Amino acid sequence: MVNINIEIPDDVHKKIKILSAMQGIPIKELIIKALEESVERRE
Repeated sequence: MVNINIEIPDDVHKKIKILSAMQGIPIKELIIKALEESVERRE
């Protein structure tokens, strides 16, 4: 696995945090799923 450090706006972080809590999954998992879906749509 590779580590990537990025800076995101505070408001985006807040939304991600809320979504992950609502879905009962860690932020990391939510972001990985979103990236996977984005890549699949572009393939």
